[in-house]
Amino acid sequence: MKRNLLNTVLAAALLFQACSSKVYNNKTYLNQVNLEGKRVAILPAEVELTGRLPNNFSAAKKAQAEESESKLVQAQIYNQYLFKSKSSKKKAHVELMNVDQVNSKLQQAGIDIRESWSMDPDSLGKLVGADMVLRLRVKKNRIMSETASFGIGVAATVLGNILSSGNNQGTGVSNNAKTYNMFLDATLSDVNTHAVITKFTHDGDASWSRSPEEIVESSGKMIGRKGVIYVRK
Repeated sequence: MKRNLLNTVLAAALLFQACSSKVYNNKTYLNQVNLEGKRVAILPAEVELTGRLPNNFSAAKKAQAEESESKLVQAQIYNQYLFKSKSSKKKAHVELMNVDQVNSKLQQAGIDIRESWSMDPDSLGKLVGADMVLRLRVKKNRIMSETASFGIGVAATVLGNILSSGNNQGTGVSNNAKTYNMFLDATLSDVNTHAVITKFTHDGDASWSRSPEEIVESSGKMIGRKGVIYVRK
């Protein structure tokens, strides 16, 4: 009976998957180019929302949400760069352009957030006066709401306690039902030579206990920690 009940819960619940992150640094470029004092612009993040979106999520609301999150992700990565720069001692320092300044220059040129996603990032970098540009892409595939995820998590915890009662062995029941599949890509390039300097990718899952915002924040920390440069205002 216990075995059947466990199998039913495992089949119904979407279990938490291990995430993976990769960082590539172009060592050949770094040996040839002095990054000290170069200006870096972080562009508005390209955000795509897919999956089981809320029933009242019209095309207009979806577009509005994507553009709003675009600026939030852009600001999160910007803040993580600045935070990491405080402990920088060994890596080259570049000047990080304020994201509000970047967005303002794009707007003055008649380029809105969504339009910027489909344009050549190096061309946009030249437009705003940067030597290097960071292009961000985020794809959020919605599985379920945080409320549903939390409910499954509570049920799994209760079931786990019941099944493990009287013994010290784990049950294998996860209490982290997924809310989103998350994919994030960040590419830092030289606007003049178009060379890729650093490329970061992250593929993982969010849940009620680990929000998409936390995943973006941790990705920003990874970029700052393992990327090739630190920054200053």
